Amino acid sequence: MGATTKRYDTSYKKRTDTDHDSYLPSRSPAGVIRCAGCGAFYYRRRWSLSSPAGFDSARVRRQVYCPACRKIKDHRASGEVRLAGIEANDRREILRIFRNEEARAMDKNPLERIIRLDQLNGDWRIETTSEKLAQRLGRTMKKAKGGKVAYKWSHNNKFVRVVWENNLRHRAGVVT
Repeated sequence: MGATTKRYDTSYKKRTDTDHDSYLPSRSPAGVIRCAGCGAFYYRRRWSLSSPAGFDSARVRRQVYCPACRKIKDHRASGEVRLAGIEANDRREILRIFRNEEARAMDKNPLERIIRLDQLNGDWRIETTSEKLAQRLGRTMKKAKGGKVAYKWSHNNKFVRVVWENNLRHRAGVVT
């Protein structure tokens, strides 16, 4: 059997750059850069919390703010987690879980941070600097407390809204 030569027309697809973050540099600067806000180092196209091996901190080429510190300063979130139906006795534990998860995420990528945590009428809203951290927090809540999680992506995949609902609240709404 011969191979088909049928061509598919993909011109209808909108060409969006899904991997570009406007806070990341377009070109990699030479040398070592240190963040004036959090102290992270930029070396060889990578941010790290530890300085490069054999590096003297006096040799820092320049100090700037890393993309995460700039997002925090500009209040520009890439992810949002909404928690509905949190019981009063669970709040301290959930806060501890989120801070631990943020620390784990920062070990891999220091640009993943929690920007803000707001409480509104018993519900929480957490803003993050990356969409990956928002997903991670939603998965952690589902694993720790059960419930129902929904992920809602923006059109170009650079923002995600994660909504977690407690099963008890959901059942209470159905019963009454």
